[in-house]
Amino acid sequence: MSPRRRRMPIALLGIVVLALATIAGAYASARHERAIVDDRQEELHTRAVSLLGLTMSTAGARLTDLATLMSMPGASRSEFELVGGRFLGRARLGALWFVGRTPGEVRGNVPERYPLRYALTSLPGPREGYDLAAVPAHRVALRAAMELGETQVTPVVRMPGARWTTLAFAAPVYRGGAIPPTVDGKRRATIGYVVGVYSATTIRLAIGSLVPSGVPYGLRQSGSWIAGEPPSGDALTTSFQKGGHTWVLAIGRPEPSNAVTWAIAISGTVLTIALGLLIWQAARRERYALDLVEERMAERDRAEAELRAAEQRHRLLADNATDMILVFDPSGVATYVSPASRELMGYDPEELVGRQPREFVHPDDTDEVVGARTRVAEQGGTITVTSRIRHRDGRYVWIEARVRGVVDPATGEMKEGQAIVRDVSERVASEAALRESVERIAAAEQRFRTAFEAAPIGMALSDLEGRFIQVNDALCAITGYTREELEEMSFGELSHPADVEREAEMMASLLSGEQSTYWMEKRYVDVVGQVVWVAVHATLVRAADGSPQHFLGQIQDVSERVRYEAQLQHMADHDPLTGLLNRRSFERELNQHIHRVERYGAEGAALVLDIDRFKHINDTLGHNVGDELIVKVAQTLRSRLRDSDVLARLGGDEFAVLLPKGGQQEAEAVAESILASVRAQSVLTTAGRRRPITTSVGIALFGETGGLSAEDVLVNADLAMYDAKEAGRDRAATFSSQERGASRMKARITWAERIRDALEEDRFTLYAQPIVELRSGAVRQHEVLLRMLDEQGEVIPPAAFIGVAERFDLMQEIDRWVVARAIKEMGQQRRAGRDLVFEVNISGASTGDPDLLTIIERELRENEIDPINLVLEVTETTAVANIPRAQEFAARLAELGCRFALDDFGAGFGSFYYLKHLPFDILKIDGEFVRSCTTSQTDQLLIRAAVEIARGMGKETIAEYVGDDETVELLRTLGVDYAQGFHLGRPAPLEQRLARDCVRS
Repeated sequence: MSPRRRRMPIALLGIVVLALATIAGAYASARHERAIVDDRQEELHTRAVSLLGLTMSTAGARLTDLATLMSMPGASRSEFELVGGRFLGRARLGALWFVGRTPGEVRGNVPERYPLRYALTSLPGPREGYDLAAVPAHRVALRAAMELGETQVTPVVRMPGARWTTLAFAAPVYRGGAIPPTVDGKRRATIGYVVGVYSATTIRLAIGSLVPSGVPYGLRQSGSWIAGEPPSGDALTTSFQKGGHTWVLAIGRPEPSNAVTWAIAISGTVLTIALGLLIWQAARRERYALDLVEERMAERDRAEAELRAAEQRHRLLADNATDMILVFDPSGVATYVSPASRELMGYDPEELVGRQPREFVHPDDTDEVVGARTRVAEQGGTITVTSRIRHRDGRYVWIEARVRGVVDPATGEMKEGQAIVRDVSERVASEAALRESVERIAAAEQRFRTAFEAAPIGMALSDLEGRFIQVNDALCAITGYTREELEEMSFGELSHPADVEREAEMMASLLSGEQSTYWMEKRYVDVVGQVVWVAVHATLVRAADGSPQHFLGQIQDVSERVRYEAQLQHMADHDPLTGLLNRRSFERELNQHIHRVERYGAEGAALVLDIDRFKHINDTLGHNVGDELIVKVAQTLRSRLRDSDVLARLGGDEFAVLLPKGGQQEAEAVAESILASVRAQSVLTTAGRRRPITTSVGIALFGETGGLSAEDVLVNADLAMYDAKEAGRDRAATFSSQERGASRMKARITWAERIRDALEEDRFTLYAQPIVELRSGAVRQHEVLLRMLDEQGEVIPPAAFIGVAERFDLMQEIDRWVVARAIKEMGQQRRAGRDLVFEVNISGASTGDPDLLTIIERELRENEIDPINLVLEVTETTAVANIPRAQEFAARLAELGCRFALDDFGAGFGSFYYLKHLPFDILKIDGEFVRSCTTSQTDQLLIRAAVEIARGMGKETIAEYVGDDETVELLRTLGVDYAQGFHLGRPAPLEQRLARDCVRS
């Protein structure tokens, strides 16, 4: 059962108890009123004491509830004012404060401060920022409340900055809401106080309202009478301890009255209603926060799956290419070679990976090849190199390599090089034959004609005006024209109209002597009107006296290569599911528009829209329905926008639109049109009913602020889109820099710096989730989880910083901290008499970190921990990415005596195959197979197969993401050893989780 389900019955019980107490007090008062006048004094005294104690306890409980609310992560001033405003009026408080706490420093002789953060007041008093430590009575009460963990009351003192005297109730606010068991723990955990201030006049009037007119009474606090006057000697007197003071209530002989009965009933009812509203509001906010975290984690998982699919498609294209594709690192070592190497060089790709390509280059061509690689690394761009490489049988093959470098945008250094290599032996041979025939035209006319006609590429002789004199069969095959038809045409008539002028310029440069040959890629229009891409190499043939005679051209059909390059470019720029531009392309369009805005003035807007409740649709109706919905929305948006508008899919269910024209009015009109068109769509549920679809739209105007980047514009639109969601969804919101300037600045904080600061300031903390043995139901071990604390001590989930840490190579340092801290905690628990088993997640980068193994060995020895109690956990996909390193890491763990767990089993493409190569002790079955196993026969078969394989290898199994009792029973039936999930226990701070689970076990 989740924490929010557990708290509600207890809270409701408190409301019932308060209501029953109110009824009981009213009933007792009524009975006493009916007694004889001689008993009236004792009855009135008893009622007054009961009501006073109940009122003080209730006020303390309300302040404690408000303090618990303010201890929740993300609690803000608006929540304090919303809940405290109701309490302020109904409890007759003169003021309600939220007071912060700044610990003092003994060495620096810096006193502790209690600054006033928020104030709700109906009477003049101190301003926000006032230090309550300046009032001795307040300072003593606040310190006592912090150390005792309960509400404390001040004596009646004058209000700072006002003329009225007050009595203040102070309730401590502990970080996380839980009260630490020790005084030192309470001091460290106290982040502030909730203080309720009563006017002394209000107290006197309230006490006086309890006692009928003519009845003498008095209320004394620690020796001072704060209400009424000391009654005569026949008064009934009662003293009690409350809020750190001794209270004395004295009641003289009363007159019969019903006022106290009504006061009890009304006050109890008001307090009961206020308590119920506060509990309802707190539960509602907690549910919203949990749902939002789950939605973000699901979006991240979908994005990672799409990225893996795209990488697989790219690898398939490379493996099936006819040209050999080569990838090498900055030092020139090959890291990938396509299967075309078998035909080109006679080697399998595996034989070439890890070797220098220059090992196979002809000695005469080595300098040129090495120089080309150096130019690519230093200058970038694409370089074409023609050289000879050694075939397996010893012969040399002429190749043409188009080499380009991939540059890291952050550092400007080359990350890797890529080359497309093709066999041009025939072309080189033809060129050699052509040059020889030109030099010896008189003696080699027949040989030239033979080479001309038999050439595998198109060849042509043309006059100086570009009209064909002679063509070969290959050129006829390329263009579809016969020899006779071509010899009646010119280059210009065969060329695409857009390329005619450029080719004429090249021919003119040959005639003028500026160059002896030229090479260009251009388009021909064949006999049926289709465009054919060709590579043309042309030479001007001169007579012995140097006068130009004719042009000799070589034409090669490169349509397939051009189409392949265009397809790769399209895949790099477009979303594979919808065909829309992807995020990278959209940011490029945004940057271009920003340049136009900077030059010509502000115009246009960017829109970001997100399908409402898409995760629920995806989870309940399946990913196929989710993909169909995304495609349907993309088609709807495409039909609603203008040709000049730019539409893109940013990822998941998020789309973006660039409106290059118009202002706020036009952008809002387009947003309303989008909302209406999406609203008209629906999906079919499993029950056969149509479920309507809505979206939320955020608008960012380019005229809002200056100097924005594409990322800034997307952040602004994204913030506005979340404003629309928070306002109720199915609507649009426009970003305002005045209203959301702080949010935008927060969104641009460098997360890498925050992570480094957290490491330096030790602002990481450990959470734990129980792992339950299914056979006995006992908690046998825990998975240790990482959380980061911000500068105010608020918890940051790992999804917010892990991706940045991996990108900036910070994961190894984080993993070392986590492992060392977990082993130290195991040592402390062992010294307390408890031997615990911890599972600790580490990243793929840390599997090759020798320092991590050194830390593990040292900490195990220093804390006297049995190594078998430490389980290091790596995801299957991470291990598969580098199997040799994972094998070496697991073997080293085995030497130390630790165990190795393979997490997310089943997430990879060849999970069962990799079991043969990956040593492990524990197999954790991926939650994808566990969530729906009670209804999916396929998931049951996969789980059973994993269990049988693990059991046959003598290993244990753990099922993740267990969500209900039905799943627990099924997993037990299938033979799974352990299980974990929110249903069995949610992650909680390590000490709290261990204390709770040890009691449970």
